[in-house]
Amino acid sequence: MMQVRGKLAVGVTVLLLAAAAWAIPQDKFQQKCINKINKDTIAVEAVQGKLDAGCIKDAVKVGSSTIAETCINSDPAGKVAKKAAITNKDNTNKCASINPQPDFAYTSPAIVNTAAIQAERDLIHDVFGSPLDAGLFKCDVHPLQCLCQRQVVDRVEKLGRAMSGIFVKCKNAALAIGHDPFPLGATQASDIAECVTNAAIPQSVQADTKTKISTAQAQLLATWTQFCHKTSDDEFHGGVCPGLLGSALTDCLAQRVRCRFCRMVDTADALAINCATWSGGSCP
Repeated sequence: MMQVRGKLAVGVTVLLLAAAAWAIPQDKFQQKCINKINKDTIAVEAVQGKLDAGCIKDAVKVGSSTIAETCINSDPAGKVAKKAAITNKDNTNKCASINPQPDFAYTSPAIVNTAAIQAERDLIHDVFGSPLDAGLFKCDVHPLQCLCQRQVVDRVEKLGRAMSGIFVKCKNAALAIGHDPFPLGATQASDIAECVTNAAIPQSVQADTKTKISTAQAQLLATWTQFCHKTSDDEFHGGVCPGLLGSALTDCLAQRVRCRFCRMVDTADALAINCATWSGGSCP
């Protein structure tokens, strides 16, 4: 019996060593592919976010015929489609011909483009509700409420951009050999996930070492304080944070930004992050 156990132990050891042998860093061509697609992902995210904010602002103008819900889904000027096409082009130029293909932290241009667009659409619905127009105040009838909503949407978008920018820089460093946080180079998706979740990694989103995220959230609160709740109306009654004021409201909105950012990178890179746990609340 002892001899059988010994053989089993040797077999397990061999399997573990074999698995470790396959856990290797991405080579320079794989890294270039992954990093390029990540930059494209947040570029698509940014242009969809800009579209969403613009649709909100156009829809609430006096005499405007813009329907915000239709606007965010139709990409009327084609700017989102243009950025998404760049992802496809870069994938062809930087990724399609390399062998082997990246084996983690990379999916496909279709997946990353969809993840970036959906994250922004979900976020704007979190803030104002779905359909959007039911949660918006028209400027000619409700100028103070309208001003509040227009100002806050910009701050919410800035908060999301801060998280995305930190993640991309951390991921570049994580993949590279000879750099923190993984001097030997990241070897699996869970390493990249730590660029979101691990506060012990200074470059991570959770660590926010340069306080870009906390500063953006403080600016969100300052914007609410300056422009919002000047009347008895609840400017965010249609979204997931109804009836909240001040820091309670901005904490709620920030949680939704964290959720949507997390969902985007988790889907785009197949990272298996528990986004509800990390964001600190519901994250459908």
